[in-house]
Amino acid sequence: MALGEHPADLVVRGGRVANVFTRELVPADVVVSGERIAAVADPGAYAISGDTVIIDAEDRFVAPGLVDPHLHVESSNLTVTELARAIVPRGVLSVCEDPHEIANVLGVPGIDLLVEEAAGLPLNFYLRVPGRVPAMPPHLETSGHALDADDINALLSRTDAVCLGGDINPSLLLRGDPDQLARIQSAIELGRTIGGQLPGFMGPALDAGAAAGLEDTHVAESVAEIIEQLRRGLRVLLTPRIDRLPAQEWPAIAAAVDANEIDTRYLVLCTDDIQPNILATEGHLDQRVRLAIQSGFHPVQAIQMASLNAAELMRIDRDVGAVAPGRFADIVVLDDLDAFTASSVVHHGSLAATGAALVGQREDFSYPDWSRNTMHLSATLTAADMALRVDRPGPAAVHVVEFGGPKTMRTAHVEVVAGVAMPDVANDVISIAVVERHRGSGAIGRGFVGGLGIRGGAVACSVNHDSHNIFVVGDSHDDMALAVDAVARAGGGYCAIVAGEIRALVPLPIAGLLSDQPLSEVAAGLAAVEKVLVDELHCTIEYRPMYALNFLCLPNIPNVGVTDQGIIETETMTLVESVL
Repeated sequence: MALGEHPADLVVRGGRVANVFTRELVPADVVVSGERIAAVADPGAYAISGDTVIIDAEDRFVAPGLVDPHLHVESSNLTVTELARAIVPRGVLSVCEDPHEIANVLGVPGIDLLVEEAAGLPLNFYLRVPGRVPAMPPHLETSGHALDADDINALLSRTDAVCLGGDINPSLLLRGDPDQLARIQSAIELGRTIGGQLPGFMGPALDAGAAAGLEDTHVAESVAEIIEQLRRGLRVLLTPRIDRLPAQEWPAIAAAVDANEIDTRYLVLCTDDIQPNILATEGHLDQRVRLAIQSGFHPVQAIQMASLNAAELMRIDRDVGAVAPGRFADIVVLDDLDAFTASSVVHHGSLAATGAALVGQREDFSYPDWSRNTMHLSATLTAADMALRVDRPGPAAVHVVEFGGPKTMRTAHVEVVAGVAMPDVANDVISIAVVERHRGSGAIGRGFVGGLGIRGGAVACSVNHDSHNIFVVGDSHDDMALAVDAVARAGGGYCAIVAGEIRALVPLPIAGLLSDQPLSEVAAGLAAVEKVLVDELHCTIEYRPMYALNFLCLPNIPNVGVTDQGIIETETMTLVESVL
């Protein structure tokens, strides 16, 4: 077919191809044979027949399907089918899913559910094998399931596996943890990419992380850190965050790259965690491309960062990442290059989406009952269960986990009433509880948090990285108990309480992480929770407040976290008493 001896099955005709190898825009037709591209050819250099499908790209641009090297489906709160409905029309055709969220709840069977659902969708679904489940030892945090060395090796050996995920506590590497180093060695022997996260690492610590085998990092905190990581041969995965390198700081990245004449082939765009309301309003990996262009990167350079660079990192560039002969015919026709707005999307040689919708009907996947019944609380909780008790007269000196990047810890003095340490709203000290929900153990970690400004109620959620026990924060123990109970009865979800009243609730009945409803409904529900959180509970995190709270407790990222066992100091992986 490339030689013109057989008629093409499909031709994308008349467009300008974004060549991610040379960073050019090249006028050419894309000739497709079955699932793969046969040629990127001049008009008339190939044969067609009456059966050839023609996609008109006149006055348009032709780009490769985007490749997301690091995402968590679970953070979208959507099923894989619903996620595909949302992102394929945007030009995202390959995802490397790290399912450590659902693995913490349902183990390997949970991973298999996501993979099974993805089969048959117009989406290349690759597996980032979770690097550690659970993230913490059992005496520091209770998880629903654990993956041992045999589980991880078996997952790494699968044909859909591309990477050993690196969403782990980086101090494990600096300590030379033998289990983690053995997993890295196994992945290297299998030819898999080694993912990582090195927040704030510079100098010797950064060298040690790279020497341990890591090939990428996705949580850089500064432009200087990005440059140092690139200089050590690490692929730097970029995604805007609330607390590190938010969107407004991306022009500084582009400027530093330009000023230092840095090769951008090791810069890679990813999404990591995108909530449904953000996905619905801002987009997915396509939004990262737009942000990079707006920040000063050339459009084809930005597309390269979200396609070829990602595919090369994951060692799947033989199949995806470029509009080139031999690759899968994963092709995006763009009306506007800078805005990355797709008019047609081709997956494996077949039209997959036009406009903003998939072509054809997709039946929803049927999730089994065992994936839905995951709220195992020992009893209905009361205000007394939320309270931190003090066995000596007050006021009491307590540790306060302070939200920020990084999270820190400060000391405060709070009043003690009837043996209970009370929140101090005037000084931005409110209560937090993490309720174990996997085994019905009754374990509850209690303490105080700051930096949120919440008053007049409580908010609870079963999306709580990484083990996804229910967390709740508030200034009323009664409201906190009500919020936890509402989440548990919904099978998981988000809940905002104002003065004893449920003001917003989003059920997440699948593993306490996913909804079985369409994106529009889930997005609107979460937006309603966040509106209550900001407008009525006075949360001072105005942009994506639930996203911030989902990571508030995470004990893997500096410098402190909260689990069902209490406050965890991240670097030493030790428990810290809530009361001094």
